[in-house]
Amino acid sequence: MPNSHPPSVLGKAKLLLSAFDGNRPTLGLTDLSRRSGIPKATAYRLAQELVELSLLDRVADGYQLGWRMFELGQLVPGPANLRRLARPALLDLHSVTKAAVHLAVRDGHDSLLLERLAGRRDTRMSTAAGMRMPIWFSASGKLFLAHSPEAEHTMSLLDQGQVTPRTRHSVKTSKQLRAQVASIRDRSWAEEHEECVEGYRTYAVPITLGGPLQVVAAVSVTLDVSRRDDQQAVRALWAVGADISRTLQSSLGHVPPVGVRLAS
Repeated sequence: MPNSHPPSVLGKAKLLLSAFDGNRPTLGLTDLSRRSGIPKATAYRLAQELVELSLLDRVADGYQLGWRMFELGQLVPGPANLRRLARPALLDLHSVTKAAVHLAVRDGHDSLLLERLAGRRDTRMSTAAGMRMPIWFSASGKLFLAHSPEAEHTMSLLDQGQVTPRTRHSVKTSKQLRAQVASIRDRSWAEEHEECVEGYRTYAVPITLGGPLQVVAAVSVTLDVSRRDDQQAVRALWAVGADISRTLQSSLGHVPPVGVRLAS
C-alpha cells in the first residue's frame, strides 16, 4: 500500500531538486511547484533555503541546480571510479571514430549518462553527462534490458500506455522490443536507429565485471545516419568496451568496485 503521509522536509527538498532535467535546466517558481507537486508557498521557502546552501542558484528566470550539487555528484564512489577508469579509453574512441561517445549505467527505467564526449558536428544531440534516456529506446538501455531479470515486465510497460516514444521511429510495442532484445542476447551488442534523436543511430557494447553476463555499464557511439563507416566504429567500440572491462576488473584491489547494482 503506498505511503499516504506527506513527505518530510527532506523529502520535499528531494522533490524540488528532482523537478529539474536535461530539457529544463532553469525553472520558475510556478513550474518548480507544478513539477514537484509542492504548494507554491512551500516551494518558495524551500527553494530559498536550498539557494543559501548552494544546492540551488537563483537566476533571472528562476532557479537552477547549484554548484554544490555538481561537486557532490562528482564524489559518488561508483560512478566517479567508473568515469575515471573509463575516460582514457573513451577519449581514444572519440578520437578514432569522430563520433559522440557515451558511458551509461542503468538507473530504474533510464540509462543514466555518466560521460559524454562529442564534437561540434554533434550539437543537434542535446545530451550531456547526468542526463537520462528512456531504457526502451536507447542502445545502452536495450543492452541493459537484455541482461535484466525484470526485462519482461519492463518491456510490457510499452503496451500499457506508460511510455512516451521519443521520435516517430521509437519502438512502440513490447513485441517489437522483445525481438530486438532477443537479437542483442545472441550477438552481445545493441543498436537503435533514430529512436532517441532523429538523424542519428547508436551502437552500444557492455562493460562487464566478474563475467560476461555481469553488465555494470555500457559504452556507445552515436553516428549521423549519413555516415557509412558503421563497421569500423563498432570494431573500435568493442575494443574499448573490452579494455574498460579489463581495467575495471584489475582495479578491484585498489578502489571499491562499482557494483553490479549500477546495471541491475
